Amino acid sequence: MSEKERPSELAILKAISNQRHLSGETDRSNLNVTLVKSSIWKENTLRKIAQSAKPITTHDVRPGGESSLSRKRSAPLGENDDSANQEERRKSAILRRRGEEIDRLRRKIAKLNAENARLTELHQDKLDSHRNELLEFQRAFDEFQQQSDLLLTELDQENERLRLECKVNNKRSML
Repeated sequence: MSEKERPSELAILKAISNQRHLSGETDRSNLNVTLVKSSIWKENTLRKIAQSAKPITTHDVRPGGESSLSRKRSAPLGENDDSANQEERRKSAILRRRGEEIDRLRRKIAKLNAENARLTELHQDKLDSHRNELLEFQRAFDEFQQQSDLLLTELDQENERLRLECKVNNKRSML
């Protein structure tokens, strides 16, 4: 068959798919009848069909029997490889720098968290000491108030006693 008479890949794939659905068989040997390309192409296609459980799509099969994945992996070395390698190295360097920056920031965060914990503990200690100091002042004030109340009571009593004594001793006194 000449190149112009060969059906397109899409037509072949539809025929393969129809054959699968119609026959319902897992034996793929009768696909050879459906395929009308060269014998090498038929063998490669049948081998790929047998190797994979998934149906073949148009981007998986290329003329000459190569899949798109194998072409990418086994592409000949050329001008694009240098740019691809440079791009990979650039991306790798960016990722490495990002990783280093993330590690640095994590260390900084851990350091700041430790400093924050230390300062929080110090602040709490100062608050506790101020609270204790205030309690001591409150106790001292309460004691002073009690003592002053006692003293005032004693003075009032002494004053009253002196008034009475003055009245008794001095009848003309105005007290």
